[in-house]
Amino acid sequence: EALTPTTDQFAPATYRGLLPAADCAGIDYILTLNDSIAGADTLFALRMVYIEGDNNGGDITFDSRGRQQQFELDTKRGYRLMPDDGDVATYLVIENDSTLRMADSTLNCIDSPFNYKLIRTNE
Repeated sequence: EALTPTTDQFAPATYRGLLPAADCAGIDYILTLNDSIAGADTLFALRMVYIEGDNNGGDITFDSRGRQQQFELDTKRGYRLMPDDGDVATYLVIENDSTLRMADSTLNCIDSPFNYKLIRTNE
């Protein structure tokens, strides 16, 4: 089924979570979503800090920016993040007013005992 842009309006918000990683202690995701107005693409900023990710035990930081689109698929609502650098899109399901969860392109959440949630912050 096709993704349908929503017509809802959401205020800018920042979400944060420590997600698992294969090669380091974890990835600290800091995601800022801007307004989503009438289903139009708007902007996002994502900072990913790979905890103890370099060879000397230091952190490695990557920043990504691009377009976000809020959409619905069946009964699920989510965001598609499309980086400006052409990297693969990231999908997030809206679980509630304060929680986003990593998902695949059909908004099926990642099935894992590890944390794949980003929680809204006051930043």
